[in-house]
Amino acid sequence: MQAWSGILIDRTSGAVLWAKSPDRRLEPASCAKIMTALLVLEHFRDLNVYVMAPRQAYPRRVTVGLHPGDRITVAEALRAMMVHSANDAAVTLAYAVAGDERRFTALMNRRARRLGLHDTHFKNAQGMPVPGLYMSARDLATLARYAMNDARFRSFVDITTATIRWPPDHAVTVYNHNQLLLQPWADGIKTGATKSSGMVLVGSGQPKSVPLILVTMHEPSRGQELKDALALFAWGSAR
Repeated sequence: MQAWSGILIDRTSGAVLWAKSPDRRLEPASCAKIMTALLVLEHFRDLNVYVMAPRQAYPRRVTVGLHPGDRITVAEALRAMMVHSANDAAVTLAYAVAGDERRFTALMNRRARRLGLHDTHFKNAQGMPVPGLYMSARDLATLARYAMNDARFRSFVDITTATIRWPPDHAVTVYNHNQLLLQPWADGIKTGATKSSGMVLVGSGQPKSVPLILVTMHEPSRGQELKDALALFAWGSAR
């Protein structure tokens, strides 16, 4: 296993089945968007309401092409964020919940403390690499386990491809980087990757009778990430 850190847990009980430096603080990259999605789902009961893309400069990398003033439903923005990891969708949702990204990030850190995530500190809603952003594999697994209790959350993290639509006639097809979803037993959750974070995976699935959650952080490549993930899911299921 080439990841710098990782953990495998029983999704039902939370029991740790395997771990490697699980409390090491590393960059979560776009896996930070799990918390963004959780807060959005806790704020909006109706996911068909429209939110407006704010009048601010967006990160240039990984977007669906939202422009300031565009209107998009919360559901479509969540789908763009969780399938494609769209940063413009994450920023739009952060503004819709808290008025700006700074206040939304404060909500993320407050929620992390309430969930007992002691090795977590967010700096933005997107997981963009900046000094002071970190999570541990254990915290990511805890967060994922909590989020997967919500059926609405589960519906956004088990999608391999989607077409994101917003008025007047935008339609952008996006694809999930989570290769684990190609397995018939997998059901989520999120990947992330930057030059400094390496490949990060929060995966969920039930190869046999027990649902599992796996986190690997700072893998060298997507191929190695998938190889390690499949081996660990097989090992955990056998236990």
